[in-house]
Amino acid sequence: MSRKTLLTVLAVIEAILLFFKEQFGLQIEATAIVAGIGAVLVYVFFEARLDIERFRAQAGRFKDPKFWLAFIAALLAILNEQFGFNLPVETIIGFLTLVMGLLFGKQIKDLVA
Repeated sequence: MSRKTLLTVLAVIEAILLFFKEQFGLQIEATAIVAGIGAVLVYVFFEARLDIERFRAQAGRFKDPKFWLAFIAALLAILNEQFGFNLPVETIIGFLTLVMGLLFGKQIKDLVA
């Protein structure tokens, strides 16, 4: 977000607050509220940038078959309950957990070797 956009947003918020102050006789310190909102916006944008960097660092984990097996297991349980497929959830989850355990075992063997 550019500085011009940020200042425009803050100016609009201040104008709205001043309008409510005049119309309803509220005791609003517009500059204090705008300063608070500005601090929150700056924090959110900087934290969002850090979150995006953390996400990019872990993007390779979405290619991991263990992630997708866990995702499929959770999705199957939800779909089975919602749509009444009457699938034996324990068997499906158990099978997927066994496969995941084998994948983790392979990964541990690769780390040790």
